[in-house]
Amino acid sequence: MKAALLSSLPLFVGAPVALSSQILLPSQSATPGASILGQVEFSSQTSSVSGAQFDVQYDNSQMTLIATLGDPARTSGKSLYAVDLAPDRKRFLILGLNQNEIPDGTLMNLSVNISSTAPAGMYALTLSNVFGADPEGNRAPVTGVDGVMTVNAGTSVSLQPNGVLNAGSLLPGPVAPGELITLIGSGIGPVSPQQPTGSPSTTILAGTSVLFDGTAAPLLYAAPNQINVIVPYSVAGNASTQVTVIAQGHMIAGVTLPTAATAPAILTLGSTGAGPGAILNQDSRVNTPSNPASKGSVIAIFGIGGGQTNPPSEDGQVTGAVLPTPLLPVSVRIGGLDANVIYAGAAPELISGVLQVNVVVPEGVPSGPSVPVLIMVGTVISQPGVTVAIQ
Repeated sequence: MKAALLSSLPLFVGAPVALSSQILLPSQSATPGASILGQVEFSSQTSSVSGAQFDVQYDNSQMTLIATLGDPARTSGKSLYAVDLAPDRKRFLILGLNQNEIPDGTLMNLSVNISSTAPAGMYALTLSNVFGADPEGNRAPVTGVDGVMTVNAGTSVSLQPNGVLNAGSLLPGPVAPGELITLIGSGIGPVSPQQPTGSPSTTILAGTSVLFDGTAAPLLYAAPNQINVIVPYSVAGNASTQVTVIAQGHMIAGVTLPTAATAPAILTLGSTGAGPGAILNQDSRVNTPSNPASKGSVIAIFGIGGGQTNPPSEDGQVTGAVLPTPLLPVSVRIGGLDANVIYAGAAPELISGVLQVNVVVPEGVPSGPSVPVLIMVGTVISQPGVTVAIQ
């Protein structure tokens, strides 16, 4: 018996071991009043996981959490659902109507907003109730690694490249002419939130301005940890742009960003970067699962990141009688089928940079409340995970 066991030992030793997949919460440092964008990472190890659920516990007296789905999970056709189980506990569910495995990489982007009165110290981000499912729906082993937010005393100003997000997809990446973006940082804006009055945009809000290679950009919103801004069209043709944040005439933060001709993203009804798109049916009513579009009808899709236009658009101006169109071609796919684009250009009566694309819903598209929709401007495709309801 002993000899038989010893002779089979190499088989056991050489056999691959199925390791549990891992979900890892971020560990970062911040100052009071800061917003920090961290990544919840997923590592499949040798397991196959197509869906996951987990809870995150945190000190709700000193911070709030906002999550968006990571790009790898979006690409695999997954959606993110979140619910507050208690004031200090959030449950997250990531799954999709497919058997695709969740790829390694960023599972979620987690924005942690630190209270301006938070004492210095370490604040735990604790994972619990971590479950996974394999492509066949069976339970898959998944473990969690806790994170921690370290709050340092005092204040500082910071702006990082991964804190510059496309305002439609809420994902970082190269910036394009006329793109609406969101800057996330610490101490980058005025003490209290500000919005323009009398016009949709302004280049100065409470002494705060943002320059791209020295050109003042239109501001839509400014707060201590967030600034919503429109990239000036003057960055067109440049390989990169130097972004500087100015407060009361003094530079307080800066970052160099890569640029691209286009950075298309579809706006979403929930402003989360995924889910139902900002889409109007042919009767000008909002497209929703309870108000789906008919096949063969025309829908209007609203997005951003279309790039330079003809004629050239003016920074921060409301679109009037002249409707500039993107220099690069625009195409649309609905439910995997090419849709006939009948108009692609500026959205009338909205600020320049907002793209409106009118398309005919293909007759062969599948019916359902959540049919995938993508737009392409040039060679760049909008974020996955955006849907339209089709009757």
